[in-house]
Amino acid sequence: KRMIFTQHHRLDLTNKVVIVEAVGHVEHVDKMEIVLKKAINLAHVHNLKGILLDLSEVELSYDNVRLMDILLRMRDEDWLGLLRVARLLPKVDLGHTHALIADISQKFSLPIRNFESKSKAIAWLLYNYER
Repeated sequence: KRMIFTQHHRLDLTNKVVIVEAVGHVEHVDKMEIVLKKAINLAHVHNLKGILLDLSEVELSYDNVRLMDILLRMRDEDWLGLLRVARLLPKVDLGHTHALIADISQKFSLPIRNFESKSKAIAWLLYNYER
């Protein structure tokens, strides 16, 4: 049985990031769009640097066409401005959605990256630091 999707937003003012902790199954990318827009809004209001999307307990099964559409709109409508989005992933990517998002983000020059460690994600959000 699939877990119901729940999420909450938390401000980490020390690191100047919005942390979104999510759990469960997300079938519709529109649902994640709402979550992301709320995080972006919080980040702009509090003058933060980025968003840490903790998806380590999330199972995604998006429709790829809808996903592409949202990423295109993100780019064309410049949702992020100077914000970065670090996606903290589960160890196993079932269905390759995460890889696809990383791929498209790179093609569209969107500041969205996938990470498996929280410390590396935060280092990138804060300092653009990558190893």
